[in-house]
Amino acid sequence: MLQLLHRLRNPAFRGRPNDVSQSYYRNGGLKPKPEQEPMALVLILVNVVPGVMLGTYAAKKLAYFLEVSDLFAPDLLDDDDDD
Repeated sequence: MLQLLHRLRNPAFRGRPNDVSQSYYRNGGLKPKPEQEPMALVLILVNVVPGVMLGTYAAKKLAYFLEVSDLFAPDLLDDDDDD
């Protein structure tokens, strides 16, 4: 308990986030910034855009199949909005 109070009084330990194991060295020094991937945005777009396009294509084909096989056909004559 005394060690905890001593650490809290030390100015090097004030105002730091709760999880300091990844950001600070044991002696209180700040670790350098991690390296960032320069092409991260491009890699995300290369993975997300084809997935969205494939999902759209599959949804269109499934909707067409359901309409052709009469499993689901929207009724255009069934309007409840007419008063």
